[in-house]
Amino acid sequence: MSGRMGEWVNGRMGEEMSGGAAGEMESAKIENEHNSSHEIPRSPTPPLPHSPTLRVTIVGIEVDNLSEAETLDRIEQLVIEGGSHYMAVVNASKVVAASRDSELRRALVKADLVTADGMSVVWAARLLGRRLKGRVTGIDIFERLLERAAARGWSVYFLGAHEHSVQSLVERLRARHPRLRVAGYRNGYFEGSESDSIAGAIKRSNTDLLFVGMGSPAQERWIDENLEKTGVKFALGVGGSFDHVSGLIPRAPAWMQRAGLEWLHRLMREPRRLWRRYLVGNMLFIFLIAKQIIKGKPDAGAMQTD
Repeated sequence: MSGRMGEWVNGRMGEEMSGGAAGEMESAKIENEHNSSHEIPRSPTPPLPHSPTLRVTIVGIEVDNLSEAETLDRIEQLVIEGGSHYMAVVNASKVVAASRDSELRRALVKADLVTADGMSVVWAARLLGRRLKGRVTGIDIFERLLERAAARGWSVYFLGAHEHSVQSLVERLRARHPRLRVAGYRNGYFEGSESDSIAGAIKRSNTDLLFVGMGSPAQERWIDENLEKTGVKFALGVGGSFDHVSGLIPRAPAWMQRAGLEWLHRLMREPRRLWRRYLVGNMLFIFLIAKQIIKGKPDAGAMQTD
């Protein structure tokens, strides 16, 4: 990657990403001491086995048909297995972008897990004759993984957003999860030439989980290109979740989330920036789904998740 990473990464390219001035380029590292509170017990249900998981193909992107709980168990299995793995989430906008962007498409195809972040993907699966178990959003998995990390003793690293956002995120999470081990954090404003040194710093932190809040397609590209260099066990692109979890930008009300109307909440907040993405992008998504139906390829069948 080349050019000013802050302009490319945080230039409002993500579905949820909101703007903000570039923070300082300094990184910080935090290590939290374990307190004496009791560890949350593990779920009595073991991680999902290495059996084939049925996937639903949406415009060439294979989406895992898992519930949120099953996704978390699968992630835990990947962490235990070792090696480096990553998960991506998709909505209508990202599916359309992947149909035009070969690098984004490659990153999505290579991901160990891909889930439906938007209700549009869930509805599309129904039109294609297959039902997904539901949405498994990036922000929800992000928050549930933080809870599990605190319980399991996994360390975490945050990369992305502007300095104030990521600092506020860490402060709030330290208060919410006192046992959470934060290996480090860094804002998302950097030159492409700095990626190797940033990946090296993450590797030296010995973190288990990496959360990248750069917006799409920047976060998927960065993870795809740098995952092995970081040495993390699991990485997840979380878009604008740092801003939401830190409390800087409110998330859509729960009823809008359940109804699949988070996109409308964002559109009402930033109509000038987002109207083209949603009105034009959604029409393109519908066109691509219709094209898939007409071609008679509603699903690619069972695929291995490994």
